[in-house]
Amino acid sequence: MSFLTPLYLLGAALIAVPIVLHLLRRDVAPPVPFTAVTLLRKTPVDRSRRHRLRDLLLLAARICALLLLAASFARPYKAGAAAIGRTTVIAVDRSFSMGAPGRAERARTLAREAVDRAGNGRIAVIAFDDRAEVLAPPGAAADARTALSGIVPGFGATRYAAALDKAAELLAGDPGGRVILVSDLQRSGFDAAGVSLPEGIALEIRDAGAPASNLSVTSATLDRTRHLASATVRSFGPDPRTVEVTATIGDRPAASKRIALAAGESADVTFDAPGDPGSLRVSVPDAGGYAADNARFGVAEVRGLPRVLVVTDPAAGSAGFYLTRALQADAGEGPDFDVRTMAGTAFAALPAEKLREQSAIMILSTRGLDRRMGDALRGFLGAGGGLFIAAAPDVDASLLSTILRWQPAVAPRDVRRPRVLAATDLRHPVFRPFDAVAANFGQILFERAWDLTTDPAWRVAARFTDGTPALIERTADAATAGAAAGRVVLFASDVDRRWNDFPLHPTFVPFAQEMARYLGARPAAVSSYLVADVAAGLAPVPGVTRDGPRTVAVNVDSRESSVERVTPAEFDKLVTRSTAAGVSQRQRLARDSEAQQNYWRYGLMLLMATLIVEAFVGSR
Repeated sequence: MSFLTPLYLLGAALIAVPIVLHLLRRDVAPPVPFTAVTLLRKTPVDRSRRHRLRDLLLLAARICALLLLAASFARPYKAGAAAIGRTTVIAVDRSFSMGAPGRAERARTLAREAVDRAGNGRIAVIAFDDRAEVLAPPGAAADARTALSGIVPGFGATRYAAALDKAAELLAGDPGGRVILVSDLQRSGFDAAGVSLPEGIALEIRDAGAPASNLSVTSATLDRTRHLASATVRSFGPDPRTVEVTATIGDRPAASKRIALAAGESADVTFDAPGDPGSLRVSVPDAGGYAADNARFGVAEVRGLPRVLVVTDPAAGSAGFYLTRALQADAGEGPDFDVRTMAGTAFAALPAEKLREQSAIMILSTRGLDRRMGDALRGFLGAGGGLFIAAAPDVDASLLSTILRWQPAVAPRDVRRPRVLAATDLRHPVFRPFDAVAANFGQILFERAWDLTTDPAWRVAARFTDGTPALIERTADAATAGAAAGRVVLFASDVDRRWNDFPLHPTFVPFAQEMARYLGARPAAVSSYLVADVAAGLAPVPGVTRDGPRTVAVNVDSRESSVERVTPAEFDKLVTRSTAAGVSQRQRLARDSEAQQNYWRYGLMLLMATLIVEAFVGSR
């Protein structure tokens, strides 16, 4: 017999109290002199046997009560006793590698055997791939068998962390439970973050096996520019393979090419793709491997550039020349933005729907603007658009305050004083890419700028070295903006080389491009998803489908195609045992055993019975 909190056994020392009291009561009462009987002979008065028996019973009852009280608080349990009614979580792999011939049937058989051997405890069933799903919460074996019959391989990849995390969640109140994992034990199921399981939870591995080889189409791309379709086919296994690769390009009949693959190697294959096919499907036959990775899909990527509109005054100096060229700078793969320059009068005449087609608007002049376009510009910001304003002689801050309903209005002072820009917040998205070279901003000389006094609605992102704000920002007015309110950024000097030499420095181009990206001019949305990463509303099934106005390809994770496996012993070593709140495994098992046995309740019942006996005997 062991005790969970043995320090309470020190309370058993209190049995000395009734023993001492009993011994003190053995002395007879002291003699009292009485004159009338002084000549009588002294004779000791013997106590009756009944009184002695009563005193012994009272002593025994009081000692037992104190011992039972101390033992109950010490929480006794029988170490090594079999767990009673513990919870068993059966996690079954349903990744697409389980679709190999015979794998799914083998996994269901192993899982049913685990249910039969679980005894009278509760049983839960989890099916897992990239994510884990509870098919049967802890309950009866019949519910677990019903859940197991519905598990079929899907299109996801194996992730053991998802399965064990969900199992630990189900066993949070039952640390003495166990997890039985049924899988083909692919090594790729262990991700870089590692796999962990709390101490005290037993882990048993059931190996469902896996094929020795597999063929997979690992990539498929369609190049509209060169009118080519290309794919990569890989052989996973110890033997060389010769395979027929079939491509369906758009609506064209299938084209085939035969390629030879060395053991464990990959090969590229190309097909002519004339015209504008739009979609591609490449497949290989592989009856003995995984069926889900025998085909891969691709779509022609249409690079839609985000639109940036620069509002200038054609009669003023460079009229946005430097900013436009900076945004159109080519990094080797073409420009990142579709840039247009427009005069203020033409900008004011734009309808609201044309304005919303822009990702960002950069205002370098307010000439030609009027208050009537306020609703359209506020609607653009409310829909998530971004607005950049650069100070200049032909920018009217009071007009912008009226159009955008800034309260209080921005009232800058145009000051001619040499100053230098300091990127004070390097965590800001505009300045984050500069990092170690942020000091290069100190080489720019600003001879003229606005002195801005800001209210709490504006956030200062950068300052001049004299402490005055250089770059401030705010979100759209909460009263007029939607959930995706856009940003407004105000630069205290110009970008046309009239007030400074900023456009002549190497930092100007990345500054302009990062500003456009920050304001919402993001790259085009992706055209290919993995099954685990499909957008909301799309079915997690490989193929070519529509995502709103776009055509996208959905494919399986090629990492799952590997046939490299781990043994059950290796699997157990790769699982990290985490200790919750500093409690060791022995302590967790002790708590679990004590909670199941509950001997302290019997101790308290015996204590009550002992007190009743003591009260009855003492009242006689």
